[in-house]
Parts: sequence; structure tokens; C-alpha cells
Amino acid sequence: MVKTVLLCPPKFYQIEYEINPWMDVKNRVDANRAWEQYENLKSIHKKIGLHIEEIESQKGLPDMVYAANHGFVIDDIFIKANFRYKERRKEADFAEEYFRKKKFKIKKLPENIYFEGRGDLFYADHKFFCGYGKRSQIDSISYLQKILGGKVIPIEVNNPYYYHLDTCFAPLGGGSVVIFPNAFNKSDLEKIRINFRKVIETDIEDNKLLCCNLVAVNGSVVVGQGISEKFRQDIEKEGFELIEVPMDEFLKGGGSVKCLTLEYYKSREN
Repeated sequence: MVKTVLLCPPKFYQIEYEINPWMDVKNRVDANRAWEQYENLKSIHKKIGLHIEEIESQKGLPDMVYAANHGFVIDDIFIKANFRYKERRKEADFAEEYFRKKKFKIKKLPENIYFEGRGDLFYADHKFFCGYGKRSQIDSISYLQKILGGKVIPIEVNNPYYYHLDTCFAPLGGGSVVIFPNAFNKSDLEKIRINFRKVIETDIEDNKLLCCNLVAVNGSVVVGQGISEKFRQDIEKEGFELIEVPMDEFLKGGGSVKCLTLEYYKSREN
């Protein structure tokens, strides 16, 4: 199966403000190393069978490299993000223009309803899951259900270091999911366990590397470099080849493999 993903080159990537606890304006990005890590990730994505598209990065939008937040793509629909922080809002405008030119149907939520795209919305095992709390609002759920024509399962994200659902929740397919349990309340942990046959729980050390911020496709799991042997074994027990890639420059901004990768969903394939 060939799956399409959208990436955004790190031409203007830098820590210019602080909108999550990972960010520190004194922690400067090594631009050359960021480019090397981006190109390596792109190469790995190609090797595991992904079709790569790229949106042009824009001056003044250093976080545009985190393409997963630009919106949500399924079939011929692009749901535009409404960013909570003003520093990122123009990213969604450029993404809307990009997908409009690609002949996607553009769907939008009201401007006062925050929704941060693929960072918070998942389609896994024929179900939609949406994180809310730190960035996306719970009020976005009802609008998303109307657009998607089906139920969206809400999951609260209550840990400030794991501000998007994709930083602490990673469906692998086939009914399995990787989670950081400390990011969720008791009722949502139970909700996750009900909806997945296998729940792999990660620990704090692996989550310092945003290990849940991974891409799982075509029998491979791509994750940030440095994860534990236990994490590797847990993933390999599910039948995946685990591929580590250096992502430390992007951790400075609070993102890893998944944050850089906007996956295009096909409803008939999930």
C-alpha cells in the first residue's frame, strides 16, 4: 500500500517563541543538523513505501515544519486547522491554498473553535479519535462529526508536555496502540482500553524523546532515536520493524517524527 504524506522543509525552523514546555528561545536550533535530520526522515519515509509531497516553508512561520498540525486529510477532504496560538495561524492559510490547488474539498470549523489538525485527530481501525484540552477544544468534536459523517471519540489531553494527542497516543493498526498513560485521566485510559485490543504503555524516559510521536505504516514504525530496548521489543512483538531516526533538533520545538508528517487517510483502507 502506498500512502501519501505531506512534509514541510525546515528552511525557517527556529525557536522564536515559547508556546509549549519543550520550547526555550535560548535553545537555538542547529540549522544544518535540522536539515540533515529532515532529509534523513524523508529518505526513510520513501524506503518504507510512502509517497512524499512537500509544502513550501514560509518566512516568519518557524513551526510550519510541523506539518501534521496544518489540518486533517481523508479521501478528498482537507479539514483546515484553527490554531490556538496566533504565532501559528497563518500556517493553516498556506495549507488551505496548497490543498485547494490539489482539488481537495476544503472544510473549516468556525474561527473561534480551536482545532489543531492531525496532531489531535486520528483515524484508526475505522474509528475517529480526537484529543482536546491543551490545543484543540472539546467543542470541535461536534463540528468534526458533521464533516466526517461519523462518531468522533473524545480523549482529554491534560499533561502540558503532551499537548497534542499525537505526542502520547499512537495507533499502530490491527487494534494495537502505544500510549503514555500519565497523559490521560482514568476514564479516558479506560476508553482507550475498550477501543483497542492491545495497549502498549510507555515510560517517562522514552517519552522524553516523544516516543509516541511515531509513524506506523507498511509494517514499519519510524520513531525518534534513543528509545529503550523495552520499547523496541514491545513494538517488534506486534510484528513491526522499528526504525530509529535522529530527531533531537525537532524535539527542541516539542515535536518528532509524527509532528513532521501529515498522513493522508483513505477511509476504505483503514
